Amino acid sequence: MVEAILFDLAYTLLNYGDLQARDLFEKGARDSYSYLNGLHTHVPSYRAYLQANLRAYRRGYIWANIRRRDFNAMTIMNRVLKGFDIELHPFEIRALAWRWYRPVLKQTSVDAKTPATLRRLADAGIKMAIVSNTCVPGHCLDRHLESEHLLAYFPVRVYSSETTMRKPHPEIFHLALRQLNVAPSQAVFVGDLPAKDIRGARRAGMQSVWKAPADHVLRKKNHHGADFVVRNIYELPTTLASILPHGLALAQVCPAITRTGCW
Repeated sequence: MVEAILFDLAYTLLNYGDLQARDLFEKGARDSYSYLNGLHTHVPSYRAYLQANLRAYRRGYIWANIRRRDFNAMTIMNRVLKGFDIELHPFEIRALAWRWYRPVLKQTSVDAKTPATLRRLADAGIKMAIVSNTCVPGHCLDRHLESEHLLAYFPVRVYSSETTMRKPHPEIFHLALRQLNVAPSQAVFVGDLPAKDIRGARRAGMQSVWKAPADHVLRKKNHHGADFVVRNIYELPTTLASILPHGLALAQVCPAITRTGCW
């Protein structure tokens, strides 16, 4: 029986919508620049600040792809600030990082049934964790989860920005499992990216749930090797009823996608 369910973050627990990267980057730059300008009189022009960050992030992404590990945006921020000879206290740097991230928060949503589903799983004794590929500092993601009233369900959170690996490397899954004290064979991973989430979970020895797009037409042969398929988080108790402790008690009368092998 399954003792733990691990989740991806973006487009699994949190719906980021149609992200327009350049627009969000410029909004974050303006918000963070405004905060920085309120702290120091010796700041560069906004244009110089924007361009310095653009160059730094581009280099960061290039190195991330070469090294196959994600960078932490805090490192980028500190490097840019150092280039302008600006020193901040640690709490000011964290606040600056939040200003960069805040435009993303404003366009993110959580399915209305997700909190209740997580609460039902937690009440049944299921351990839960997050394993996410990201360059966002962990404290920003934690703050976002807290604002959505989800943080308490995930005592274990592994962000690739704070490790030396990223999905689909099996060790990033094992890192979360060790903190939960759960064996891979007793855990399930839920994610939306077949190449990162489903393949990675299988390599780590876990069962997997593919969270398919809401408009995706599901057929027997297009589940990307996942053991289960859902379109929404609220379907998990029903879909996983056969492998969850007291699964029938968890199951709800609601539409659900069944085990892929039963189609």
